[in-house]
Amino acid sequence: MFLKKFIEGKSIILYGTGNTGKEFYDKYKDVLNIVGCTCSEKNFNPIDSLTPISCNDMDKENTLLIICSIYYDEIRKNLILSGWSQNVNFIRWDIFDKLYQAEENERQIIVAVGQCEIREMCEVFEKIKSFMQKYEVFYFDERKVCSHGDKFDLIENYDCCFILEKAHLFIRPSVMTPKSVCGFDYLQQKINIFCKVIKISLFIFDSYWPQDIAKEREINKYYLIKPNTKLSAFVENDRIITSMLDEGLSNVQIKETIIKDNFFEKQVVLDNHKLTLKRIRLSDKISDIKIYDYVEQNYNHKKLFCDRGHFNENMLRKYVKNILIYLNATDCINELSTIKISNIFLKVNELPIYPSTSKILGLEWIDKNTLYRMNINNAIKKVTFDEYIDIMLEYYSLSKKIVNMCYLQKNI
Repeated sequence: MFLKKFIEGKSIILYGTGNTGKEFYDKYKDVLNIVGCTCSEKNFNPIDSLTPISCNDMDKENTLLIICSIYYDEIRKNLILSGWSQNVNFIRWDIFDKLYQAEENERQIIVAVGQCEIREMCEVFEKIKSFMQKYEVFYFDERKVCSHGDKFDLIENYDCCFILEKAHLFIRPSVMTPKSVCGFDYLQQKINIFCKVIKISLFIFDSYWPQDIAKEREINKYYLIKPNTKLSAFVENDRIITSMLDEGLSNVQIKETIIKDNFFEKQVVLDNHKLTLKRIRLSDKISDIKIYDYVEQNYNHKKLFCDRGHFNENMLRKYVKNILIYLNATDCINELSTIKISNIFLKVNELPIYPSTSKILGLEWIDKNTLYRMNINNAIKKVTFDEYIDIMLEYYSLSKKIVNMCYLQKNI
């Protein structure tokens, strides 16, 4: 057994004396050789009767530090600089806990790597009690653990690779950009020969939004900049509105134009939808978890996506159900149908659907009173299509004025 060898002959010391450290100690004090505790502060109150020990006084080779702190990133960097080895003589408490529970309860280990869609699937798995009796689930952000990621963290990558070596299942997206192939290939080299790779069909869904068919996350003029991130004020760029603003149309003129139910030509919308379905079909061909049939049969009967890159509750349930069927965990499906997952989407923006698009595609679930969730600076509100466009136009027009006042060369 891995953990038996991992902790054999080592004295276990907890790094962190707050609530996490106390809860970990209470859970494992009778099964692990926990001999002391330490903290980043020089003076601290030890947990229970544990001996307070400074890291400088520890024998690295015969010690296992279990980091029980929300400041793990900072602590692990300091430890590495001091000569400690990650996942050799120190480990994060939640990783240790899940690996321990997997061994003790003979559960299979799932490592899932991706972005928000796969993270949401993992959140649903963890809500299904019957599923979690059989599996321990680890999720890692693709942007942090894959070499192509814009937030790549080498230390986070080490954690992911460490667990992948012990995983029974590796869940990942099937369709990727050329840049991401190397990152996922590297991770896949870390799995053991008994680990099964499950590829999930993920894609950009353009059907509802022909007003935004540019490159995914294409940088536009109206971005709010935060460290390491470019966030538009709205979930996606509306090329129709920005183009009309550039042409000099007023907000009133723009709104009067786009709210007409004949704004888009029928063939434009249908061709866009046909191309979207084609992409899904191609994605399914190289995937273990397929979704084309469900989308093709339901896109007009129920809402499937919040925006081009984020599906809603209906799609999330279907993806998880398909994975359960693939894993022969059909006994978990009844529980899936009863659990509440709407809280996963509380802060997810919903992109408005033009009336003409709705009419042409025959979207049965939408009318003039349909409300869209809008999240601006973590302020959540539900608004109609008209209200959403009013707010969007106000923001875009003000942004245009600000850009024109800046000391920037045009078209940059």
